Parts: sequence; structure tokens; C-alpha cells
Amino acid sequence: MAIYIHSSVSHSACGNSATDSLTFNDRPNISVAMPNQENVPFYGMHSLSIDSSEARVFTTLTKVTRQLIDKSGLSQEDLKHTALMLGSTSLDIGTIKPSPDPDIWVPKIDRLSEHLQRKLGLSHCHMVFNTACTASINALLYGKGLLENTNIKQVIIIGCEFYNHLTLDGFHSLDLISENKISPFEYQRDGLMLGEGIGALLLSKTPPKRQHYFSVLGGYSACDTSSLTMTAEDGSHINSVLEHTVENSGLHLTDIDLVKVHGTATYNNDVSEYHGLKQFFDPPPPIIALKPYIGHTLGACGALEIALMDELLNTHYLPVPDTQDENLMLPFAPVSGQLNTYKHILINHCGFGGNNAALVLKAEQA
Repeated sequence: MAIYIHSSVSHSACGNSATDSLTFNDRPNISVAMPNQENVPFYGMHSLSIDSSEARVFTTLTKVTRQLIDKSGLSQEDLKHTALMLGSTSLDIGTIKPSPDPDIWVPKIDRLSEHLQRKLGLSHCHMVFNTACTASINALLYGKGLLENTNIKQVIIIGCEFYNHLTLDGFHSLDLISENKISPFEYQRDGLMLGEGIGALLLSKTPPKRQHYFSVLGGYSACDTSSLTMTAEDGSHINSVLEHTVENSGLHLTDIDLVKVHGTATYNNDVSEYHGLKQFFDPPPPIIALKPYIGHTLGACGALEIALMDELLNTHYLPVPDTQDENLMLPFAPVSGQLNTYKHILINHCGFGGNNAALVLKAEQA
């Protein structure tokens, strides 16, 4: 059964795709003060003041999801048959205050999805995916399965990540924050920069009425148990996930002509992904990476980066770094390229804790 990305909306440092023309800038747009008075670069959502209030999180998330619904033309009756799959790393952790109750207190993991389900009148089928950086890719894979195997008519996929000091402090304490910029697969890369954002996708069994759009061919997700925190640096587990992904898509590896990499620009993660791609392809096709323009949005990056790609399908622009090939571990797509000239695009993501997930998108034309 064919499953399509019917429509999309994104809100990130690049802008809000429902209201703004997206701008791809490879420099963070704000600087956040840390408790030790150091300033850390951060990609905040465009035209949105930074804070960790509950009102900011819930209002922005609802607004972007409504924009997707309006763009998709879904009626209130349609929404009753529309499931919601939400992927995030930190969810609403920044808004939660400790409870004075002396008993053990655990916050609900589904506050965001439950809020959207009630506010927008969606199907009672709503699920949360909290698998680190693969969260919203796993949400998409599960949503595809729902459409193929149930009576659900449409599925909204949300990837979201919001500014909060728990995440910033954690990555800062690990010395993973770059002082310059995000340079995935450059030999001289020196780390990542965090970002926030929301990616909203509508999965449907019906193709959209526009010139260029994506269908989702197949994917795969699995956990690498070789480490508690990361995947094997030899790339063996990533290679295995890629093999299953392409097999599930009904293609051969030679059919893949572009890879959207995870590309965090941290030493270990890029090494693992590099080895995985080199084992699977000989040689690897050209790559694109979107974290240099929105930061690492953790669990949101799967849906958010696909939403950005959905916008790029209908442009004559492809954001790629202006870097000499001799400084790169993998070849980037040409600066003059267009996304809609690539037919089969492999989307790869690697999560903290060893969860790896990938899928194949096919660029379709009406």
C-alpha cells in the first residue's frame, strides 16, 4: 500500500513554513546564558522569544498542528479518524515543576499528545515515542504501519523539541557543544549545537494535489545492545538497519541516489554513521545534512528535517555547505542541485542509547 506525506509544516530557526519563506542560515540565531555564566549558541524557533513556560510549549505546538490541519484541508469529521504519533526527547520537561507530595511522583509522558488530541478533536489513538534522536522517525514508521493495517484514515506525525535547561546543561557538561558551527562529516568538526523546533507531517493513503511530493517506501528500526549509550563505532549496527530498510522498501542499494544523514558533527556519532554508510554503499551516494541550519533538535529531528525537505522539493535550492571535498569524509550533493531531481532518498537517524532507524522516501511528481 502506498503511503504519502500529504502535507507538512515546520517551525524552526529557518522560519515557520506556514507563514514565512524559509531561510537556511548556518549560524545559531541566539545565545543562551548557562548557570556558570558561559554563553552557549542555540537555534531558537524563528520570531519566538525563548522561555520554558508551559504556555509557550502548548500554544506553539497547538498552533503548528492547526496549521498542518488547515493546510491539509481536514474537516472536523476527518479529524475523528486521524491518529497522532508524537516523538520527542525532552517532551515538556522544561515546564514541569517538582511536586511537594512526599510520595514518589512521576510526570505523565503523554501530556503533549493528550492535549493535542483533546484540543483538536483527533482520534483517541495517540502515542508518544521517546527513543532519543530517533523518536519522530519511529513515530513516522509506526504511523505508516497504522495506515497499512488499521481503519485509521490519516496520521499526524509530530516531532517536537523545546528549549529547556536540563537538555542544555546535559550536553554542555559533556563538552559536546561546538564553539564555531555544525560541520557534519568535516575532518575538523568540533561538536554540535542544540536547537528547538516542531515538524508536523500528515501521512495519508491518498497522494496530495501538488507537483512534487514524497511517498514513504519502507523503513526499519532496531536497538544496538553493544553499549548503554551509543551505537558501535564500526558502523555494523547502522549497516544492518540500512540493509533492512532498503529491503523493506523493495529497492536495491544502487537505487538510492541521495542520503539525508543524521550528521550531528560530534566525533563518535559521525564516525559510526560514516562506517555504516561505507559498509553499505560502495561508494556512498551524495549526502545532505540539515542540522547546520536548525541545530540538533534531538527527538524532533526526524519529522522536522523531513518537513523541511518537503518544502525544499518545490524549490530550486538545496542547502549544502560550501566545503572543499578534501576536507570531507563523505561527498555532499552539489550546491547547484535540486532535491526533486533525486528519486530515492535514504533518511538515516542514530539515537542515544543505540537506537538506529532509517526509511526511504521516493520523490514523486504529479
